[in-house]
Amino acid sequence: MSTPDTHEQQPASLEAVLRDAWDAFHPGQPAPLGWLTHTAARIHDHLHAQQPAPTMTTPPAVIDDQSAALRRHVWQTLRDAAAEDHIDPDAADRILHALELPGLPRRWQVRLTLPLAIEVTATSQDDAVEAAEDAIDAALTGTSHDTYLDWDNTTRDDATPGDIDTTTGTPTDLR
Repeated sequence: MSTPDTHEQQPASLEAVLRDAWDAFHPGQPAPLGWLTHTAARIHDHLHAQQPAPTMTTPPAVIDDQSAALRRHVWQTLRDAAAEDHIDPDAADRILHALELPGLPRRWQVRLTLPLAIEVTATSQDDAVEAAEDAIDAALTGTSHDTYLDWDNTTRDDATPGDIDTTTGTPTDLR
């Protein structure tokens, strides 16, 4: 005894629809090589871009005390291992990232090249550059960060003379 077929007919695949469309507009002509795959991929990309991101239907899992303790232990173990050179810090960071844990705090040495225009009073180009360097050193003295200025590797691009500064006093060696 047979039962009636109650399966719903599935819609045709995108590739089948495209193949039928090609045949309808170009009867008897083969589609160009790669046309079907490329066109289907572009349509899929377009449809995925148009659909809103799925909303989370269930709240995220609550991390219980035991899970929190395990996460903390893994993080501290990797931090200590990296600090004692048992594991490369970059590898430890990759493991932490894979486990969705925060990265390791690291000290960084940052080299910045900043175009600064500082107006100083001096009698020569070299004195002007040295006065500008001294002004920068003075500005950074007493700050809460470690800053080392490598004046030997700086480029002395320009020092343009301007007007005479009449507000300065007489040099000490002329008094």
